[in-house]
Amino acid sequence: MSTSSKISFIFIIVAITLGYSIYHKNKIDTYVDESRTYILKTLPSVELTNFEDNSPVQLQDLAQSSNGLVVHFWGTWCAPCEAEFPEFVEFARKLEEKNVKVVFMAVKDEDMKIKKFLKRFKDLPSNSMVIHDVSGISMSKLGVVKVPETFVFDSSLDHRIMFKGPQDWKMSSYFTRVLNYLGIN
Repeated sequence: MSTSSKISFIFIIVAITLGYSIYHKNKIDTYVDESRTYILKTLPSVELTNFEDNSPVQLQDLAQSSNGLVVHFWGTWCAPCEAEFPEFVEFARKLEEKNVKVVFMAVKDEDMKIKKFLKRFKDLPSNSMVIHDVSGISMSKLGVVKVPETFVFDSSLDHRIMFKGPQDWKMSSYFTRVLNYLGIN
């Protein structure tokens, strides 16, 4: 094989590889289209009980009485939840300054385990509350299958974004994204 045919062959291989890469990148860009519509469009009506004082809590009221609501599903039995919880508490503390409410929604859990777990976090932010959803009604209404999962709703009760799985909440981009989705600057 001559040198020019070797170079031509390599050029063709590189061109095919580049074309294939561009084709798949466009498929992926289409797949992660931010304009997609969610099945969950608004915050469903859910009445639960505050874990601390057993008072009734209507999630819709929390969202409407603030600049938005962040609902974070977790469990003491969930290792990724336990790992991200300290960062999420600090994230909630930053949202406190922006009048955004945060609900720590404990699911599939026991009261004693929740109390023991929360003792490590002596001082949760004032904009947050812990709810133990014993019946699992909130999981059903919001379509949660596994935890951790975090939902953001604006004060008009519209679902803005959902974070599946554990996140690195200490990254400033999460704070910025949530504020942008809520229209807060």
